[in-house]
Amino acid sequence: MLSSQIEQIHYNLNESFPGLCRISIAIYDKNTDMLKTFTQSNQGAVPIQYYSSRLNKSESLSRLVEERSTRVIDDITLLNEDQYHTKKIKDAGYRSSLTYPIYNRDTFIGILFMNAKEIGFFSEAIVKRLSIFIHLISTLLIAETQPIKTLNGAVATAREFSRIKDEETGAHLARMSHYSRVIALAIAELHDLNDEAIEYIFQFSPLHDVGKVGIPDSIILKPGALSDAERRMIQTHVSIGESIIHTMVDRFDLGAVSNVQMLRNIVTYHHELYDGSGYLRGLKGDEIPIEARITTVADVFDALTTKRSYKPAWSNADAFMFLEDNKGIKFDPDCVDALVNNAELVEAIQNRFQEDMPGDRGGLPESDLQLRLVAS
Repeated sequence: MLSSQIEQIHYNLNESFPGLCRISIAIYDKNTDMLKTFTQSNQGAVPIQYYSSRLNKSESLSRLVEERSTRVIDDITLLNEDQYHTKKIKDAGYRSSLTYPIYNRDTFIGILFMNAKEIGFFSEAIVKRLSIFIHLISTLLIAETQPIKTLNGAVATAREFSRIKDEETGAHLARMSHYSRVIALAIAELHDLNDEAIEYIFQFSPLHDVGKVGIPDSIILKPGALSDAERRMIQTHVSIGESIIHTMVDRFDLGAVSNVQMLRNIVTYHHELYDGSGYLRGLKGDEIPIEARITTVADVFDALTTKRSYKPAWSNADAFMFLEDNKGIKFDPDCVDALVNNAELVEAIQNRFQEDMPGDRGGLPESDLQLRLVAS
């Protein structure tokens, strides 16, 4: 796990550099231009957590990334306090910093921050001595993120070949992954989720239905109600998904990927329901891993509010009402509250990731729809 590796590196560095108080990595999402807190090691309290900001909002960081250069700030107190990140660092007592953009070949993937409470700590000599550790941390981040990109690419290829993309578009997957992040952030402290776990929920939640590549399109795209036999067939996508993930992890040698068990949990348990009425295991409540409970709420909400072959799109208000009505029954109450209480963020996600052919956002479901959405 990257967080434990960074903590060990920090511990070892403190023998030679006791003034080095903080090592932090922010990871970059090129689809949204967001820098997000990912992992860190601190002496004392954590100054910044669960935070994200657009790269283009910081002229200095954007220039740093473009130039691929290292930046040293000798006295942070001289910087503009209006920026959230800067103010938090100052308030924590940090006085100097080193900033280094991390690339995998030509792809920008994140930024490494180092901080000290001593003004002028990062002298030219110290930076030179730290350079080998900076490159080590960069290599660890690349090693951490590259297998996930490989896995996502493999799943995307499988979807293309199976034509499942006709039903679950890229926009759907983007929306539900962002909904999952909204939920995870809102319940992070309650469920002891750190930034790294939240990022993996964001990365892995779109893979939840990978097993549907093994279900005939005639069932996936069928308008109207499913027969009992068809419903039993579509439920097999969970066990198919388990098998696919197992094969991919084995074939691509991804067993060492951090939180790969979280991916397995999302694929295996995203149709378990809070009252035990889901499938395949019939788990209930806290028996269901929190990442799966988060994914379930995010996925159902997007399914409800998106036009499908068998139904019109619901309004957000109707979808929220459905989640509220089933809170503590079908869905984890904390996850439901997290999404409902962030309606503005939900709408912003919908506006950013729209369908190519948006459906009507109104109307109530056919009688079978609630069962189909939750149980298939």
